[in-house]
Amino acid sequence: MANTNSSFPPAGKTVWHICNGTAAVLAIVGFLLDTPRNILHGIYTYVHTPDILVTDYFVIGSPGAAFVNASIVMFISIALLWFCKTPFTGGAISRCFLMAGFALFGKNPINILPFFLGVWIYCKIRKLPMGNYTAAALYASALAPIVSDMMNRPEIPSYWARFLLAVIVGALISYIMIPVAEHSFSAHMGYTLFNYGFAGGLIALVFASIMKSLGNPIDTVSIWQTGIDPFIFSFLVAICLGLIVTGLRYSDWSFQPFIKLMRRTGRAPSDFITSDGIGATFVNMGIVGLICIAYIVAIGGDLNGPVIGAILTCVGFASCGLHPRNVVPIISGVFLMSLFITSGTADPSMQLAALFGTALAPIAGQFGWVYGIVAGMLHTALVLVLAAPCGGYNLYNNGFSAGLIALIMIGFIQGFSPKWHHDAEEV
Repeated sequence: MANTNSSFPPAGKTVWHICNGTAAVLAIVGFLLDTPRNILHGIYTYVHTPDILVTDYFVIGSPGAAFVNASIVMFISIALLWFCKTPFTGGAISRCFLMAGFALFGKNPINILPFFLGVWIYCKIRKLPMGNYTAAALYASALAPIVSDMMNRPEIPSYWARFLLAVIVGALISYIMIPVAEHSFSAHMGYTLFNYGFAGGLIALVFASIMKSLGNPIDTVSIWQTGIDPFIFSFLVAICLGLIVTGLRYSDWSFQPFIKLMRRTGRAPSDFITSDGIGATFVNMGIVGLICIAYIVAIGGDLNGPVIGAILTCVGFASCGLHPRNVVPIISGVFLMSLFITSGTADPSMQLAALFGTALAPIAGQFGWVYGIVAGMLHTALVLVLAAPCGGYNLYNNGFSAGLIALIMIGFIQGFSPKWHHDAEEV
């Protein structure tokens, strides 16, 4: 793939190499953990599983198969960005890392493709360049469990009929999700980073309601591996340290650019590579990753498919919104609330809420740590009740909750904090 591709801005070549290198490392780790035969069987199992939230690919396949699946999905995402000439900036990093992360508990090379088709059709009908909508193609796969569920419906005897239904439904969803996401962004004004989680939650809520009204009950599941494997822990820490060292090399071995980056609110749309440089961004990605890992270890949590997926997502979004100053208040709020409303801070839902709840980091970045803690606490309470109404179809369930919390909190801040009124209105 030629370096002259117009999708490369000044830092694009480095971003390209980082994304491809991460995907390659995921594959290598996967083959170190398991045999090729078991890995192939695991990926086959992923394709033939409904993937309802939460389905840990470490359990239904194996850690090795999950990492190889994540590698394949990440390579597909990179290829889509390159083929459509999408700039390789902070946004590209966040998309690729998110896709890899969710390929550890819900996405596979088959159930993401219908969403690409739907966005392609949208662009053809509207006569728009596909390169402007690769984010929609990738993020719309938040509803990949719907495609998997359609492909594995036992009441439809023909495999090809199920496959065709899955493709049509997936393509239709991604086609609809583009305008829905555009409207939902105007509602929360960029104060949640997971806009497609909010839009996907709305669509999943409608789709699940239709399915249930037609007599097709949908039950959320909780397939979850416990414990921390030392090798996997070391691998994650090594990735974060590698990012920090790489970033420092690009920053002339100075933390000053990173410190300057932390002054930003992180409000979407943000791109730290464009605003602060590749060095500060990589340092930030590594440090945010270490914070997430440290939190999980400190509370006695687990390093399984969903949790590692959440960590990779946070690392990715540290290129376009997250940094320690706006992340720590959100995690603190989730921790405090989890002391009162769950069986413990290490409850699976609380581990994911703490990591994915960082979608609300722009609130802490814009309005301060007190509002950030409040946002984390409210998110904890809400996210627990949203998975069931959505039928477990929305992999970005925390994103749905974050969107609702952002919408409510911005209204509250505008109404009761006059000094923030002007800032909250600016997009």
